[in-house]
Amino acid sequence: MATRLDVREEIEGAEISSFHWKLGALIGIIMFFDGYELFNAAYAIPLILKSWHPQPSQIGMMLSSGIVGLSIGSVLQGLLADRIGRRKVMLWALYGMGLASLSLAAVAQNPLQFAGLRLCLGTALGMITPLTISYINEWAPRRSANVYTIWVFQFGFSLGGIMAGFAGAFLATSFGWQAIYYAGAISIAVAVAAHCWLPESAQYLAAKRDFDGIGRVLAQLRPARKHLYDGAEFTTAAARRAAPVATLLQAPYRRKTIVAWLSGALSLFCVHGLTGWLPTLLVQRGEAMSSAATYGALIMTAALFGGIGSGTVADLTRSRVKAMVIWWFMAALAMLALSHAHGTVMMMVLVAAAGFFVFGGQSVQNNYIAMIYPTEVRSTGVGLAVGINRVGGMLGPLVIGLVKSVNPDPTYTFYVLAASLLLACMSFLIVRGGVKDGPDGVAAAAEPGALQVSLAED
Repeated sequence: MATRLDVREEIEGAEISSFHWKLGALIGIIMFFDGYELFNAAYAIPLILKSWHPQPSQIGMMLSSGIVGLSIGSVLQGLLADRIGRRKVMLWALYGMGLASLSLAAVAQNPLQFAGLRLCLGTALGMITPLTISYINEWAPRRSANVYTIWVFQFGFSLGGIMAGFAGAFLATSFGWQAIYYAGAISIAVAVAAHCWLPESAQYLAAKRDFDGIGRVLAQLRPARKHLYDGAEFTTAAARRAAPVATLLQAPYRRKTIVAWLSGALSLFCVHGLTGWLPTLLVQRGEAMSSAATYGALIMTAALFGGIGSGTVADLTRSRVKAMVIWWFMAALAMLALSHAHGTVMMMVLVAAAGFFVFGGQSVQNNYIAMIYPTEVRSTGVGLAVGINRVGGMLGPLVIGLVKSVNPDPTYTFYVLAASLLLACMSFLIVRGGVKDGPDGVAAAAEPGALQVSLAED
């Protein structure tokens, strides 16, 4: 008789090992290029202005096209990853990211072509982000889940955003804006590395009853138990329940789904409205490109520490919701202060504060989304949520462009950004019951085996 083992217990029972650090390093490098490609358009646009002379509406289109692609990619990966595997979809997205970046550098000759290729690049990025969230949350050690996931996710992502600023300040000013995207094409090498080393999700394999595949993955995680995995049968509570789309809008997930969509859209409205337009606004105000890039790098540096700080607070309070609300409220105050700030030092302090709190809240929200769903619908839930959230991100640069067209005074831009963050905080109160985390405050019903508990508690 074959040995029966629970996949989730095997994963949770593992000590931190080289497997966690190797996977974390690979995901971190992937997120480095994700952050680099997501924010580099903001540094290409000021240089493109000098050669193509696009209208403000075209600038908004060029910035937002990538975010439209993010929404498309997020939804696509959700539809595909739960059916054909997370590893396969991730590899497609990584190769697509590198090829799209190469095409932007070599092919784009006008705003429309740039927007079209940014759409393709954004689609690849839209697949990568939710997949990495799902991957790292499934393998994260439970006692320090938020800190571990944010270190892996946010560290690489923030470094990529910082490097985008340096590429704009040094590479692009010396070799043209195309150099930004030639550098991004290096990510093709990361796709090759992932092809060799990225494992499939053990819980996806459990849902498909691929016991041999599960045994091979778990043997990498816990080599000392390899003999137990040969010929074993693996079970998971989540594998018996499969209602991907319907589950998202059924109790107990309906309220949490709605608040995740609403708060995430408002948060990304601010993230992309601020990061997309800030370098262009500074250059148009007379700042040098290197100075504008410094502000962008400052935001992403602060974002790294903001994510670590919010993750620590979420672990200590055992509530992601409290951490999000605190961070977004403080970010709103920073935006209001920026609307009346004068002087380089004060601007830098407040821009750093804005990056610290805006991105810190968003980092915890990524984990919140992943952990409110069970494994068999996690990719669908995360993908759909991230896709809908990206609608807010898409509107950010467009609305800021419209506000700037009506009144170029940046005061009103910061008022709009502050309002979006305050509404994000209020969304947890407007949607009754949406303020709860999981039954233990941190590990929500997404964990297999906890599904029935959460159903009873909500």
